[in-house]
Amino acid sequence: MKPESKTALIAICFALGILAAACMHPIIWTSIAFLTVIGLYIFAKTLSRESVLIAATVFVIGAAYYQLNTQIPDDDISRYVFRARAFEGVVASDPETSEDKIRLICRVKRVQIHCEWRYASGLVMLNLYPGKDGNAPKLEYGDRVRISAVPYPPRDPTNPGQFSWRQYLARQNIYSCAYASASQVRILNGASGNIFVSAALRAKHYIVKSIYRITPEREASVIAGMVLGTYSYLPRQTLANFGKTGTMHLLAASGFNCYIILLLATPLLRRIKIMPKGRNIIIIILVIAYLFMVGPKPSLVRASLIAIFYMLAPLFKKTPNIRVLFFATGLVVLAINPSYLFDVGFQLSFLAVWALISIAPVVESLLAHAGLVPAKCKNQASRPAWLRKISTEIAGAGIATLSVTVFTAPVIAYYFNYFSLVSLPANMALALGVPLVFAAGMLAPVFAPIPIIGGLVGWLGTIVTKGMLAVVDYLGSWDHSSIAVSSPGLLAIAGYYLILYVALSYVRSDIEK
Repeated sequence: MKPESKTALIAICFALGILAAACMHPIIWTSIAFLTVIGLYIFAKTLSRESVLIAATVFVIGAAYYQLNTQIPDDDISRYVFRARAFEGVVASDPETSEDKIRLICRVKRVQIHCEWRYASGLVMLNLYPGKDGNAPKLEYGDRVRISAVPYPPRDPTNPGQFSWRQYLARQNIYSCAYASASQVRILNGASGNIFVSAALRAKHYIVKSIYRITPEREASVIAGMVLGTYSYLPRQTLANFGKTGTMHLLAASGFNCYIILLLATPLLRRIKIMPKGRNIIIIILVIAYLFMVGPKPSLVRASLIAIFYMLAPLFKKTPNIRVLFFATGLVVLAINPSYLFDVGFQLSFLAVWALISIAPVVESLLAHAGLVPAKCKNQASRPAWLRKISTEIAGAGIATLSVTVFTAPVIAYYFNYFSLVSLPANMALALGVPLVFAAGMLAPVFAPIPIIGGLVGWLGTIVTKGMLAVVDYLGSWDHSSIAVSSPGLLAIAGYYLILYVALSYVRSDIEK
């Protein structure tokens, strides 16, 4: 069996095991695995016994691992909901500030039951509100705190099909919530937390302050959002317009961010004459630092692992195979947290990458065959280099957007109940601006203290961001920029992908003739 096929078999069976454990009783999924192995042994002629055993073993491991990972410890704070009157712990996330509250994750160490303090564990999603004076407590990652509040279980949606806050938190092993005002929070002496995460978050805060220092507020919110892969800095209407135009992925920490890091760092390291192996090591360090700074979001974990594996391959004198990396990365991400399988960010991230791997080359060949995009031929050499670069980037953005949109459409409709009609032109218009905005944001902390250069970087970032916002606001303001759709059924989604597979196979075979 080829390495690509074996990696795909292991990753897919591991994911199927997780899915089975989430939907079935252990006796049922164990019986299914056993009967499948027996059936394949008896009737399958083309599969080797080794492949059958590998598939069955990995399936069972995936299912057992998911059940083990989702078991709630006996001392988890969720065991004390509505009983605990206070709890102590450590701030385990970077507090996110919104218009009316601060949201953070607290890692619990002790809980108070009546007058007795008990050792406990687990995570609490904590919402902090300003006190009577209008001031909210200023907390940072690693602070030890005592919260005089009663934890409660996250609630399910009142209507079927709506977003489930309880399931979303459970995927992060969070089974309790709490809310408190400033007067109910006490910061204790001493600090805890990972020193690397603390350093990365300090760098993150400095980058944000530097961006706001040299850029107007609205543009700064977009630049900070794109650089750090978060929506928390954006005004609601701007965020809504990004959603309507299908460009929300530009504000999410994903592979695009890692790609821009490579795009910006590689020529700089090459210019200062860093050898290829040294460049790869430096880029790996930059990607890891960026992951610490933004946080372990499933899409960014996936992107970071692919980038790291891709950079490590030449160091071991291996040629990276993108399909092997794709399945290997999926396996590693699910090994980190099997509940990621049910996260919409994980699903869309891997679907988008697979679209770029399998669909984009077919779309590019089809459009080139039809004369809609310039083919790679000698006539291209007569055009100026900068014009070739721009046309290539725009065409690439269009092909990538079309491929990803077609492949992720049913999943987006299932979760978000909308479909953007202006995604293609919006993404093509923003394709050239995003690397410039990202570069301006990352350079802000370096040049912000220097008046003239910092002002020039801020001006460039502002001008490009204004142009991008003009496109997003204009297209997003159309009455029919996006259409509302109902969530398709699972059979309809499966049928869609089956039809898409048949159509792509036909087009691919027709082009190759």
